[in-house]
This record gives sequence, C-alpha cells and structure tokens, in this order.
Amino acid sequence: MDIHKLKDKVRYIAGICGDFVVLHKRYFLAGCIFICMACVLFLGTGKSASQEKSVEGVYKNYKENKNEELNKLINDYYKAYASGDTDALKKVADPVSDQEVSYIQFYSQYIESFNDVKIFTKEGLSEGSYLCSVRVDLKYKDIKTPAPGLDFFYVETKDGKLFINNIYGSFNQTNNIYEMDTEISDLIAIFIRQQDKLDKEAEVTDEYEAAIEKDADLKTFMSETLQAAIVQWNSDYQVQVAAAAEEAAKAEEEAKAKAEEEAKAAEEAAKAAEEEANSFTAKTNAKANVRAQADKNSDRLGSVQKGTEITVYGEEGDFYKFDYNGTKAYITKDAVTVSNGDAAEETQEEEEETPAATQSFNKGDKITIKSTTNIRSKMDTSSSKVDVAYKGDTVEVIMSYAEGWTKVKFKKKEGFIRTDLLSK
Repeated sequence: MDIHKLKDKVRYIAGICGDFVVLHKRYFLAGCIFICMACVLFLGTGKSASQEKSVEGVYKNYKENKNEELNKLINDYYKAYASGDTDALKKVADPVSDQEVSYIQFYSQYIESFNDVKIFTKEGLSEGSYLCSVRVDLKYKDIKTPAPGLDFFYVETKDGKLFINNIYGSFNQTNNIYEMDTEISDLIAIFIRQQDKLDKEAEVTDEYEAAIEKDADLKTFMSETLQAAIVQWNSDYQVQVAAAAEEAAKAEEEAKAKAEEEAKAAEEAAKAAEEEANSFTAKTNAKANVRAQADKNSDRLGSVQKGTEITVYGEEGDFYKFDYNGTKAYITKDAVTVSNGDAAEETQEEEEETPAATQSFNKGDKITIKSTTNIRSKMDTSSSKVDVAYKGDTVEVIMSYAEGWTKVKFKKKEGFIRTDLLSK
C-alpha cells in the first residue's frame, strides 16, 4: 500500500475515533497504525547535523535477529501483555505509566495470545541498542483469524542485560507522558523512512487486509467493537483520573486541616502547661460574677461567694483567669485577694495604717519580685490597685519615700509598693 494512502487511512480513522484511538490500536493495523507512522506524523522529515552523525552506517543488514536474549525479552513482554500482568511487564520494559497500565489491563481482556513473533533489527544510537520492527500475529479471543501487525521497540543494554526502553514505545509516542531524547527520536524518524522498513510495512499491510477480508468477525471486531471499546476505556479513564485528583485534593485538605488542628492543640497544651506552672491560689473578697471572657459584658457563667478559694492561671486587663468548675473563666481583679505565701503577709501588713520604713532604693534600680505583690495607685493600702506583680516579675524604682512606700514602673504603668515587701 502507498505510504500516502496509509496516511490518508490514519486521518480517516482519526476523524471517526480521534487520534487517541488510532494511535493506540497497537498490533492490529499493519504499518500505518503503529509507531512507525506515529513517528512520521509527529517527528517530520528534516535532518539535523546530529542526525547525520548519529545514523552514519546504521542502516545495514536489516534482517531477522535471532539473538536468544532479545527474542526472550520481546516474547516475555508479549506474554505479560496478553495476560494483563503489568508487574511482570515492568520487569522487561521501563518506564510504564499509570495510564498505560490501565490501557494494557483493559486491552488484554480481548487478547488470547501473540504468535509467530519475528524481530527485525538495526543498530540503535548506543552500543548494545536495537531499533526493532517486530512482525507478530495477534490472536483475539473468540476470533478465528489472527491479525498480522508490525510493532516497534527500542531496546538498550543496561548492566549487561537487554531491556525495552518504553519511553519510545507507541503509547508514550502518542501521549508524550515521558520526555524523549532528541537524538534517539531523530534516529527513529529516519529509521521509519528507510525503504527496507517501508517494504516490510507494505508486506504486513497486505497480510492484514487479506485477513480482515477473509474473516468477517475479525473485520467487525477491528472496525467497530474494538474502536468503541477503546473510546469507552478512554472516557472511563478520564473519569477515574478526575476522581483520583479530587480524592487526592480532599486528602491533602484533610491532612492540612488535621495538621493545623494538631498544631493548635499543641499550642493550647503548651499554653495550659505554662499557665499551670505559673498558677497561684487566691481568695475572693466579695461575691462576684463569673464571666466567659475578660469583659464585664461577656456571658455570665455564674457567681462565686466571698471567701471562695480559687486557682488563678493568669490575667487579662482587669480580670483574672481562673478555674471555675473545670472551665477556664474570668473574674474581676477587684473581687480577689491574693492569698499565697508572702502575699498573705502583704494583705495582713496592709491593714496597718503606717508601715515601717525598712530600706530605700535608688532611682533606676531593677527589683525582682519575690512573691505576688499589689501595686497601688497611692501610698495607701485602701487605694485602688494599678496592677499585680507576680513572683519573677521585675519593677523599676522611680523613688523611695520615708513613708515606707516605693514608687515603681511596671509594664508601662506607675504605682506604689510597700517598701518592706521589696528586696534586692
């Protein structure tokens, strides 16, 4: 068959089924449907300087290759392909994409066997590599007559063993899943235009046409049944890919949300641990409302009676954060009297009208608080509290007074602390 007619045939079938169908019906349309025609259509006819150098002396002795290792490699490939055993196939051909795995598993359900395999070779780009045209009879299940075909493989030697470089197989040539080496692609483009290669294509094409004319079942299967099945497979595969992508995106989003949740939980746990470490005991000096937030207008959770002992975990503005029946809640500072350690002494001592002066400090001195201490707005234990300095906090001295009080600066606030409650 004339090569231009073969091209027209490819375009005609492509118009019916799409390029995907035409270029994936490997093995069953001689010449034009296999990788040889794919390369003619996609790689063009121009030569580069690298092509001239690469192909010099390559196209001699295009003949059947009976090398035992090569024949076993190709036959093992076909055996795995016919049974849909893609794990076994990957041992002789690499790489094999997920898409091709799906296609092989689909297509193999129609295949009974590959028979009468004959391998014709020319030298590849590197030593120990082959450009392989493979004449094969494909026997379909429940179809009496086998379909003659001409397949293509690029075989290389790696670690002393032959393997099929599947990057240059027909599936990848069509779908461009893997990037191809330019020199090898150029070499294949020239290989498929050699006259002895074209003669072999024409020979197999005639055999194929004779087979479909002889067997109406084969003709119907090739022109109708298989084409429709391939179109359906492609549609189903695209749906699967979309579903898998959606599932992967969902899983990624869930993993992200889980990681954020775990990070938030870890942060809250660390905060709780820090609060626990810095907690102290206090008593209420009046009945007070318990709030959900450090805001007098927030939800009221209940109330505590005067004299109730509470555990304080921190402060926010004018409120203490404390434990209320197992829940962190807030109570106004004015309703709480610190009752732990030296603070109790402060409370007791503050009842004295005139504290004794025990020591004085110089302006600018930095004093570390030894126990929880009230900072007052005036030199008077009955004056309002400006803030509360906890054990470990540091205050800066502004001035010490003979009345037994020291004015200090704490967190940008100024107030008075009993001098006898300070120590360097």
